[in-house]
Amino acid sequence: MNTRSARRLSLTAVAWILALALPAQDPAPAKGPDKEIADKLATLKDVVADKKFARDAEGVSIIDDLLKKAQAGVDPKDATAIVKGLDGVLSTGKVRPPDNTSLYNGAIAALGRLGPEGAKALKAAYSGKRFPDKKEWVPLREQLLKNIGRTKDESMVKFLVDEARRSPEAALQAAAGEALGNYEESKEAIRKEIVGDLIVTWGELSEVASQMGSNNVAAQNAQDRLSALSDKWNTSFAKLTRQNFSSFREWQTWYNKNKSVAW
Repeated sequence: MNTRSARRLSLTAVAWILALALPAQDPAPAKGPDKEIADKLATLKDVVADKKFARDAEGVSIIDDLLKKAQAGVDPKDATAIVKGLDGVLSTGKVRPPDNTSLYNGAIAALGRLGPEGAKALKAAYSGKRFPDKKEWVPLREQLLKNIGRTKDESMVKFLVDEARRSPEAALQAAAGEALGNYEESKEAIRKEIVGDLIVTWGELSEVASQMGSNNVAAQNAQDRLSALSDKWNTSFAKLTRQNFSSFREWQTWYNKNKSVAW
């Protein structure tokens, strides 16, 4: 055997010795379900079931912790479980009175940051019977609408537009219009659809409100409704169009001139 061959064999032997001496490098284990999430969800379920509502503050804290985990990134099964647990806050247990909704508000705010699945849970709560369309539940229902918008789930645009145009409650029309401002990064067609639909309703209300008279109840009601929604709709229009106006007439003039061009 020549010197070169001997050296090659020697280096090969050293490599094998080093490979055997080094500890085996196992692949990083796949991230699985988080036991802490399961524990917190179990505790949250107990909080919701408390008929005296004595643990609601604890529940709000748990919801905050679950949201932080979800936003940091969790196993898909945990993500589903978190949404289901938050949905359970809104759909199970003894109904809290309208003036004691901190637990509900915590769940609503968290679901508003959990994308399409969060949007589905929020819409179900809004459309269900637990929080009826009555005056005392308007503040909670406003939060449901606003947080549906915060999910930026475009499948909810039609629902929010319908509420903004047709809700009998002015505060809910205002909230739905405000929620639609969250779609400022959506494609032009979606933004144009929102503005086009809302500007029709805004115009109808403005027309009725302009007919004010001593006995014109419809005009007064339209004026009151405009007072409730104009500022919030104005802000959403600015986000959706990248323009800045302060009155319906200005928006109408701009829209009529620009509805067929790129925004």
